[in-house]
Amino acid sequence: MLNKKSKSRIEWVDTAKAIGMFLVFYGHFVKNLYSETNDIAFLQHKYIYAFHMPLFFFISGFYFKPVTSFSLKFKQLFLRRLLPVFAFALLSLPLWLLYNFISYDSLKLGTVAKQLLSYGRGNPQLNIITWFLVCLFVAEVIIAAITTIFKKPFALFIIGFVFLVGGVIISNRIEQFSALTGIDKNVWFIHTAIIAIGFYLLGYVIYPYINKLVTAAKWAFIPLVFVGFVGLFFTYNINSPFEGFNVNMIYAQYGSLLWFIISSFLGILGIISLSIILKSNKVFDFIGKNTLILIGLNGIFYAFINKYLGSLYPDNGIWWQITGYALVISILSLIVCYPVINVLNKYVPQLFGNPRQDGPLLPNLEAINWREFFRKKLRQ
Repeated sequence: MLNKKSKSRIEWVDTAKAIGMFLVFYGHFVKNLYSETNDIAFLQHKYIYAFHMPLFFFISGFYFKPVTSFSLKFKQLFLRRLLPVFAFALLSLPLWLLYNFISYDSLKLGTVAKQLLSYGRGNPQLNIITWFLVCLFVAEVIIAAITTIFKKPFALFIIGFVFLVGGVIISNRIEQFSALTGIDKNVWFIHTAIIAIGFYLLGYVIYPYINKLVTAAKWAFIPLVFVGFVGLFFTYNINSPFEGFNVNMIYAQYGSLLWFIISSFLGILGIISLSIILKSNKVFDFIGKNTLILIGLNGIFYAFINKYLGSLYPDNGIWWQITGYALVISILSLIVCYPVINVLNKYVPQLFGNPRQDGPLLPNLEAINWREFFRKKLRQ
């Protein structure tokens, strides 16, 4: 399972994450090139959104380890998932104040206060793209509880499939479900987390078989690249192919249950197969190892930069120009992120997904007995 370069990382998994993260940057930018006179940007956006978030939940399942202590797992998940959400909120806060002052000649403190309060409902309005981490946290907490009872892969496969199908059915009847349970849409992304659990558990169960095939017959993935991407090309637009509709997990918007599942797994198949046959390189490795930070940084581009850069593009409907412009902006955005990632990893990695690291400014957060820590603080 382990490669020669790392005791804990698989090169093709980092490559898959890197390709997926590039699609996040590309998809979040190309949506700003929509217009009434062309549908190129819309169709590209729809193609990517048909599978890119299911891909990340599926890959997240690769890293799951059986739970030995639920309380310890909860602590780890809080530090690795939610703490970065709050850290990116702090990074984004001054940018929102500056943006409001430039755009409205006012800090709009009331609006910012509402954005801060939204975190109490698990809705990260200061950096909306970190919704994925909130949703993943909720999903993994539920999975930790499930796997204290069910441990066999076959059982987890069935549970994952039931969650996936049931989650789409619930989301397609979101108003009735919210009225019945009292859980509003987007509160801690519980509705989306149900579907995320499905992809996550299926990824966990299927991952060992992928690795076996990689070892035994890596060449078998070459035709699967074409099966995945060509199959997706012929199916992604069948799912409610009307103007303005995309699959969008943040809004619990999936369309047809059958076509959502088919398109999702075709895209996952295509990306994973491509990642396996591609040769690993430093760029893929770097992006793959830093996807969490890139999620938050993409939230900054999404909120403050993409719309402006999108407005600079002339509306001409020429597919290769639209694609070229979106490619250039996406690549440049990732390049701009590089020094920021290095600074965060060097000085405060504990706040951005690596809480076990010790120093230089913060200690190993997972090693701290937080209950005893707060007791001492209260006594003081």
